[in-house]
Amino acid sequence: MTVQPVLSSVAVWTPAGVWTNTGPTKRNGGADLKPWNEAPLLSAIHPRARRPHPLAVALIQLAHALLTAREAATDAPSFNRQEVDLLLGTLTGSTAADFEFWSGIQSRGAAFGSPSTFVYTLPSAALAEIALALGVRGSVATLTAGTISGIASVARSASRISTGRGRACICGGVEFARVDNHRASGLFEQDAIALFLVEARSASMRWPVLRDWQSGFAPDQGQPSPRVADMSPLSTLSTLASVAVRLGASLGVEEVFGSSFDGHWARITLASWQNFDRQPETHSP
Repeated sequence: MTVQPVLSSVAVWTPAGVWTNTGPTKRNGGADLKPWNEAPLLSAIHPRARRPHPLAVALIQLAHALLTAREAATDAPSFNRQEVDLLLGTLTGSTAADFEFWSGIQSRGAAFGSPSTFVYTLPSAALAEIALALGVRGSVATLTAGTISGIASVARSASRISTGRGRACICGGVEFARVDNHRASGLFEQDAIALFLVEARSASMRWPVLRDWQSGFAPDQGQPSPRVADMSPLSTLSTLASVAVRLGASLGVEEVFGSSFDGHWARITLASWQNFDRQPETHSP
């Protein structure tokens, strides 16, 4: 039996600020993630943490806010962190850690590469830190699909949950290129982390329903409507977050589409729970 997924919580961190279950502002706030003075200290979330990379710290802090918001929902079914998968989309991947490790070798010599930095040259290492810090015990993976990697991960997560291969998933996108006072990548003008908690729907849930999702690779994919004009990761992730928040508070059905210059595309249709049509939908992986 097909299980319908819902989007139960949203947390977004951009150069303009941090938002949890509220629509993010799209104003230009610079290139790097805005300092989050109210973020919980890593030592309070993960007392046994070693020396995690700044990207891992940021992800842990935002994922903590995401799960805390979900657990605070008093009118929802109980939630088990151990059943949560982790699947994040990224194009920059571990660029910041790669650059940091390489720079250290250049300045100190090949025999003095930092072991603590080298660990984070794997794109999935920061996600593993989330699992350790927050008690998440599902599968861990990263996905890349050009500039729409973030919303492609949401589509993949919805597919996984709908077929019963998972109960819940932290998905979304992360683009991070900050190394001290330098930018490790010139691919994007702005960094962003947008996390979405997708769960298997039950009758009592009053969250937006992922009614349809599709993703693929086709350079000449037909033009959808409406279309996100700016195909940057920050734009597509912010649009999806805003739609999810809006449909959590009002009736409607909305579509978010993203495509990258190299041919990757993803389309997600969200509906308020009142508007959810129980007719069968067709999905592609």
